[in-house]
Amino acid sequence: MVRGIRAYAYGLAITLLAVLVPLPAAAAATYPVKLSISATATLSNRFLYVWNRSTWKYHVVQGDGDSTTGSVDLPPGDYLAVARYGYYRQRNYLLVRTFKVSTAGLTVTLDERAAKETGITADDTTAKRANSAAWLTVTGGDTVGFTGGGPAKNYVTPFSVAGVSLRLHELLTKAGASTAVPSPYRYDLYHVFTTTVPAAPVVKVTTGRLAKTVTSLRAQGVTTFGALGSAVKGGWSGSYLESPVRLPGTVTEYVTPGTALQRRLTYGSAGSYLALPDRTLAAGTAAATTAGAGPFAPGRGASARTGGTVRVDEPAAYADAAGNAGYDARSAEHHEATVEDDVVRVDQTVTRKVAWSQLSTKVRSEWTVTAPGDGPLPLIDAGVTATGLDAHNRAATTVQLTPAAQTRGGGAATVTGIEYSTDDGGTWTTLGGATLTVPASAAFISLRLTAENDRGGRLRRTVIRAFAGPASPPDQTAGATRIAAVTVNGGKDLTFGTSGGRSFTTTFTASDPSGIADGDAYLYHGSYQTPDGVILGNGPADCVKSSDTTSVCTARFTMDVRVDAAKNALAGAWKVAAWARTTDGSGFTDRHTAGTATLQRLTKLTADATPEPVKKGKTLTIAGTLTRAGWETWTFQGYAGRTVTLQYLKSGTATWKTVKTAKTDTNGKLKTTVAASADGSYRWTWPGDTTSAAVTSGGDYVDVQ
Repeated sequence: MVRGIRAYAYGLAITLLAVLVPLPAAAAATYPVKLSISATATLSNRFLYVWNRSTWKYHVVQGDGDSTTGSVDLPPGDYLAVARYGYYRQRNYLLVRTFKVSTAGLTVTLDERAAKETGITADDTTAKRANSAAWLTVTGGDTVGFTGGGPAKNYVTPFSVAGVSLRLHELLTKAGASTAVPSPYRYDLYHVFTTTVPAAPVVKVTTGRLAKTVTSLRAQGVTTFGALGSAVKGGWSGSYLESPVRLPGTVTEYVTPGTALQRRLTYGSAGSYLALPDRTLAAGTAAATTAGAGPFAPGRGASARTGGTVRVDEPAAYADAAGNAGYDARSAEHHEATVEDDVVRVDQTVTRKVAWSQLSTKVRSEWTVTAPGDGPLPLIDAGVTATGLDAHNRAATTVQLTPAAQTRGGGAATVTGIEYSTDDGGTWTTLGGATLTVPASAAFISLRLTAENDRGGRLRRTVIRAFAGPASPPDQTAGATRIAAVTVNGGKDLTFGTSGGRSFTTTFTASDPSGIADGDAYLYHGSYQTPDGVILGNGPADCVKSSDTTSVCTARFTMDVRVDAAKNALAGAWKVAAWARTTDGSGFTDRHTAGTATLQRLTKLTADATPEPVKKGKTLTIAGTLTRAGWETWTFQGYAGRTVTLQYLKSGTATWKTVKTAKTDTNGKLKTTVAASADGSYRWTWPGDTTSAAVTSGGDYVDVQ
């Protein structure tokens, strides 16, 4: 009986289990949704997005990247669709559409014609958009459809959708500003349309209600050009917006109050920058700040010990006197680390050679610390602030140095000695006090600091070329390294009209008995120390070995006349600075005028012979106009006072013959007369000069009767 009861109970349990455990649920039905963009031209950088408006789950849209359509399978629900695309440097679009999936598929059309221009404008009529970003954020913080860039206009579909915001970040600078002629001011503006984007989504701000500050930007020895960038923190656009600046220079910044911004100062080409502190300003005038002040020294890292392993993490190639860390994609770092019981020794050297900087070319830090366990190393950080340096970080006669040191993780640290060198570390002199009298013959001052802390830690830090001296640096050559055969644009002049860009190369031959490791070149206009125009390469030069001792180095450039040469005075002769290093590190050459190049303004010339036809022996008048590109007005302007030659090609012959010359008037116009002799063509020709390209008009055929 007992066995029977047990058997019954066991069978009952199995039966109940089968009833209580549900069968696998059938998959929710989905329906095909086609997304279609109604656009006026071929799309560029098209993205399509779909979100469920209840769960804010993202659904991947399938389809070719630049087509006007996409597809996605969706279960029933309410959805948000966004299309992002643009027409390069003209217009950018964020098209928004809500739709509902019920029990069948459907087509959702996002119509470009429904979008309205959006942006932020100021009451300063000289301020124009220099750069912008527009993006949406949805509940949960996802960023949807970042668009913008450059002066292009931005368009968005007006909408009212709970949980969705349109964010605008805009930079306004003075109309006509460029890399060559940076704007004296910068409007850094931010606005959020929460839930609703109105039918006219343009925000107008009043300058007097913004935050205002003045930012001084220092150069690293030589004048160059860079960019001041910012990115909004929170609801992040994913991109820094940058505006050109001259280094050294000063820019007045107007900022939307209460906006938290990440900032950086780019030096020269991309990949080299100074990380500036995050900033939030209140309305009204804020204290002025300076970025890029010397002397330069390494920034603070995050090196740590894990048992017998030391992780060296000191990524900043240098830092300015305020501690703003500098990062340089072209710097080279080498370190050695050892652990012996509780004593850790780290020896790090960073070297860098870039066109836009003469300073902080080699930095060495030698640490000895006690670190008994795992965790961050209690390294000493030491640096110096200075008074007496100009905006190029050059010293005139005397400099007051104020050293400081601290231990990571807390604890006292003291600078125990300062030495300086005027020959890049060849010889050192102990500085007895805070005042350094800089020799008039010194082009650079190097510094060496020693410091100790109360934990038995020590640091010796050497910064080669911490700041510049009063003397102009000469060309440098160490060993037998040589540079020759410098050629720009294949030996041809670089000619530009009123718009457009072009790519070109600069090549040179570098040689040394031990071979060539690397090199680079750039173009500048004016003096080497304070040029008024600079064209930097797209990256370091490619040096290709042609023999054991010789390499041919090629630097590649991209130049836009409206950005890089927006001044008529920049036409004419430019110089090429070039350098090369050897494979064994013993040889080096740096030539400030290794070659030359010519940038010219494009010219136009017309010819018009009247009357036509003309009787033989009668007077024939040949008129014309000589114009050249204006790099400040972006129009062609008459070129006055030029002697232009009239040429004649008799019908049936192949040689143009000189007839006479004429000089252009104040409007570039010219006119002369000849006696008609036979059928033929007349043309004007002008040989060009150092700033403007040679040009010959088309021939005007005359029928002589």
